[in-house]
Amino acid sequence: MPLGTLSALLWATQGITAEGGGYQFRSAPSAGGLFPIETYLMARSVEGLPQGFYHFRPYAFDLEFIKPGDFSLDLAKAALGQSMVADAQVTFIWTAIVERSKWKYRQRAYRYIYLDAGHIAQNLYLAGTAEGLGVCAIGAFFDDPANALIGVDGSAETVLYMASVGLPSDRSRD
Repeated sequence: MPLGTLSALLWATQGITAEGGGYQFRSAPSAGGLFPIETYLMARSVEGLPQGFYHFRPYAFDLEFIKPGDFSLDLAKAALGQSMVADAQVTFIWTAIVERSKWKYRQRAYRYIYLDAGHIAQNLYLAGTAEGLGVCAIGAFFDDPANALIGVDGSAETVLYMASVGLPSDRSRD
């Protein structure tokens, strides 16, 4: 996958679209503008990007390299053995920092967090389709292994959704 394509997907999912009144707005809506969703990537085959886990920082629009290596098989195992995770050029992993919403919405925050993640995933599907890519959202995974792979605690920050992305013709591992 070209790096420019990945950049377009990141912008579509959580890119900053406007600034005003001391606020920054993103390409996907968030309840109360609180943006509790964080984006991580397992890059397996992206031109110019070493394999490994990355954290997307929307305000700087960059990727923080957090763990080098090909973890696609480990991530697929955490995703109940779903092979598209191992074969994808990149897998998006979305976490929630629950307190970003809970301070304001209390128990209702959980509902809003899942809606926020759904909006982000929808934008990934739309952008992926526009780029001629296949996208497969994944809600079935083992929490603890998924959290451990990207180094989050599963409590203050926890994995809640994933999506594998790749060229439809990519049927084999590089």
